[in-house]
Amino acid sequence: MIRAAAPCAALLLLLTGCGSGSKSAGCKDVPLGMNNEVSSSLATGFSVDDFQAVKSEDQDVWFVSAKATGPSGQVTYPTWITKDVGGGPVYIGDNDSHNVTPGLAKLSNVSTEEDAAAKARDCARDAAESGS
Repeated sequence: MIRAAAPCAALLLLLTGCGSGSKSAGCKDVPLGMNNEVSSSLATGFSVDDFQAVKSEDQDVWFVSAKATGPSGQVTYPTWITKDVGGGPVYIGDNDSHNVTPGLAKLSNVSTEEDAAAKARDCARDAAESGS
């Protein structure tokens, strides 16, 4: 788990395994740098795990999702957007991502209402369920 208030050293150690292990077709593990960018923008009390990305077929972006656990223990699968899964900036994609990372900007003219965004959420769920 990654906690918003965690010390940087602990954060680095905890992030190294995020997103690894999913074998679903079309799913891509998310690099540590992107995990760090999302984690550094978490709202108080939220944690994120099991990052996965899927390339959009309709837009020149990647949809990134992860298991997010809120302060009350509620689990959601927010969707963020990036133009470069290898290290580009991360943007808010849906209401859940806005709630989890309110400090991130929104990328205009990009919709999360497509199959690739839903697939990214499915990939993150699969990664979480497989215990990666």
